[in-house]
Amino acid sequence: MEILSQPAHAAIRRFVRSFGQRRVLLTGVCVTTPLAARPDQFIEFYLGERYRISVDDGPSVLAPETAVVGPQTRPGLRLHMSGDIDVFTIRFQPTGFHRLFGVPMPTLADQGIAIGDILGHAATGLKDAVRDAEGFDARVIAVQRWVERRALRCSRESGLDHAARLLVATRGRTRIDAIADRSGLSLRQFQRRFTAEVGVSPKFYARTLRLEAALAARNRYP
Repeated sequence: MEILSQPAHAAIRRFVRSFGQRRVLLTGVCVTTPLAARPDQFIEFYLGERYRISVDDGPSVLAPETAVVGPQTRPGLRLHMSGDIDVFTIRFQPTGFHRLFGVPMPTLADQGIAIGDILGHAATGLKDAVRDAEGFDARVIAVQRWVERRALRCSRESGLDHAARLLVATRGRTRIDAIADRSGLSLRQFQRRFTAEVGVSPKFYARTLRLEAALAARNRYP
């Protein structure tokens, strides 16, 4: 298996956290991976075989060729992988996807939706940028340029954007009322806007960040 990862360039880091690519050849086998609840929003480009996805042991369905994936709020999701797997991923900052595309984020929770159904014509240039590039480094550069152009249409950052990224930086270990205070919003305003722009409540987001950190630590030190 080949796993590549790279942080986003500083010019777009207020929107995108990182890029990744996973490549593995699974000949004659199907690997099933259960997924815990997780806070991330990302776009996955299937350059080889696509994953099949099932929920609660139900029938599996084929993932879209390019999928917009929202936060996962419950366990029970399983990925089924076989064949020539080659997946390129753009992972967003908590409010980054919303700021770039204006999508109401609660509609993406627990969903993996074809990019064209979410972004319409805006998806074409992004898909072409990824699929026309040769190799991981070239894809990262192509997407960064595309995001830089898209970002010219975006409003300036708000206190909520900074506060949400601080929650990520502290792995969910900062009190929500303290984060809300940093944003310049009342606690109620912060909770409402966070949910609209991130897709889940700040309390749930923090809890899944802590779970991710604990799982990562366990994997490092079995």
